[in-house]
Parts: sequence; C-alpha cells; structure tokens
Amino acid sequence: MPSRTGIREPGMRRPVLIVSDEAIGSYACIGDLLARTLSAVGVPVCHRPLSTGRADAAAVPGTVVIHNTIGPRFAPIPGCRNIAMVHHEWDRYPPAWVRVLNAFSEVWVTTTFVKQTLARSGVTAPIVLVRPALDWDPVPLKADYRIGRALRVFACGAPHFRKGFHLLTEAFVRAFPRVAQAELVIHTEPGGAWGTLRTDIVIDEVRQSREALLDRYRGFDLFVSASLGEGLGLPVAEAILAGLPVLANDWGGHRDLLCAGAFFPMPHTVVPQPFCSRPDYYAPGQRCAVASVEGLARALRGAARTSVTTRSEMAGRARRALLGRFGQRRVAQRLAANRSVVSLRDVGK
Repeated sequence: MPSRTGIREPGMRRPVLIVSDEAIGSYACIGDLLARTLSAVGVPVCHRPLSTGRADAAAVPGTVVIHNTIGPRFAPIPGCRNIAMVHHEWDRYPPAWVRVLNAFSEVWVTTTFVKQTLARSGVTAPIVLVRPALDWDPVPLKADYRIGRALRVFACGAPHFRKGFHLLTEAFVRAFPRVAQAELVIHTEPGGAWGTLRTDIVIDEVRQSREALLDRYRGFDLFVSASLGEGLGLPVAEAILAGLPVLANDWGGHRDLLCAGAFFPMPHTVVPQPFCSRPDYYAPGQRCAVASVEGLARALRGAARTSVTTRSEMAGRARRALLGRFGQRRVAQRLAANRSVVSLRDVGK
C-alpha cells in the first residue's frame, strides 16, 4: 500500500501524489474521485491536501505531483514531474495563469470545454483529457416520478454570483407567482448574505456529509443549474446519477454531462463576462452563459407540466449517457489507451 504521507518507504512503489485544494470542497471531491479512478487502473496514488502535499513532494525529488487547484495557486515544485489539473468556468484563461501552466509537464482537464479554453488562451504545455469516474460513491436512485402537492426543485452550489441563484430565484417567482405552487431548495455553504426571500424558497446552509447530500437528490422532482459557467458541473452529474430530471444550459462543462433530448434545456445567451472575484481572475474576451429569466421561468413551468412517463424516460436516458462517458467501466477503457496515464503505472518501481 502507498505511504499515507506520499513519501516512499523501503520496498514499496512511490505513489503519484494528488494534492487537492482543501479550501474548495468540490476540488477535494474531484481529487478523491480521480485518486480512486487512477488506483483502479493500476496507478499507485496518494491523495493529500494542498497545504501538506506540496511539502511531502518537495521532500522527495522525482515525485509525480498532480496539482488539483485554482489558477493563482498553481506552482510547479522544483525537481518533481508536475501535472496541473485545471477546472475553469469561463472560456478564456488569464494570461498570468497561462504562463504558469506552461511551466508544467502536462495539463489535465476533465472536459472538452476546458481543453478548448486553455488551447484558445495560449497554453502550450500538453493538454490531456483525463476523466475521473463519477460513479464511485453510491447515489440512491429516484423511484417515483409523480409530483406531489407541489413541484420540488433543488439547486446546489457555493453562494457566488456565478451560480446564478439570483436568476433562478427571480425565474422561480415568475414561474410560480403564488406561494406554495412549488418549492425551491438551494443547498449552499454557510455565510451567504441572502436577504429576504419568499417562504417557498428555502436556503439550506447546513453542512452535510457527501453521503447525506447524495441521498437528497431523489427526494426532489427537478434539479436546476442556472450557473453562468462550469468547468465540469459536479452537482449536475450527481443529479443525473440519482435519476433526477435536470434543467440546465448546454454550455461549458455541462456539454460533456448532458445528452440531447434527455434534459430540460435552459434558454441562455453567451455574452462577455466582465465580472470577476478579483482583478487577477479576469481574462480579456472571456464569456459566460446567462440564463434568460423569462425563458427559465417558462422552462420551470414546462417541467412541471411534463408527464410522469416523459420525465422518467428522460432521466433514464440521461443516466445511461453519463455512465457511458463518466462511468467506471468506460473511463477505465479510455485510460487504458491514454499514454499520459499509462506512463504513471510504473512510477517509483
């Protein structure tokens, strides 16, 4: 077994070290899924938090390090083989971050959208599509597609403008002008300033285990992502795996998750994205997909009117399509032919 520290011990293979940004929950989750995926195809792996993992790698020259973090925190470790795992939401990558990525041996991405974004932005280091299997954790499957007293809508994400919760709540109110016609639950992180919302819009800021969160999806009638951009869109994938019908745009990372005719499309416009959390996060020419509030309201009403049979069949097709791309069996087949991954199997022998 690999050392828990990622440091080679006598008589054992040195593991590939994945260092994941513990400050971003979704990155830690993707790092875990990637670690299990690589282990399943014969790559020795140790998964560590970014803060401690870098120190472990620096202590052992020659270590292969997969850096799973955000743009300004990428930093190749001297003496190591450095691989950057990039997730990016807009369709341009900041020039300063591009220069750092070009100092890495390789850049790994989970979706074709991010691969195209990096190439368009000037990344010259090899960009490799390495999809982790997304079905390692059991996701309880929805069994009943009948809508009860009111449509139950679920959304999930950090309290950040990029998630489009402002657009979703406005569209929800327009779609269902009377309280109790439907219910919207937004599961998010504590600390957001939400103001006063209607009583049928619930802001759920309670921290949950991953197991508890995955169990929640099946209790709703519809999952909605109004995000302006996603590098992957893990909650969309989780909802699909739960058999929950999805309403989302087909832009960005969503495109690798969604199957035509198996989701409710969200009307949107691709427009320049002038807003950023910090100035250094900005890239000239970057764009995002902004949902039409009225179009989203119509889509919500349409989903509520869709028959039980249609919603069940859509969810089934969506799940089969996702497993055909991100399921363990399919991912293992693709990685078996991926030279970048195959080269890691004999690391440290």
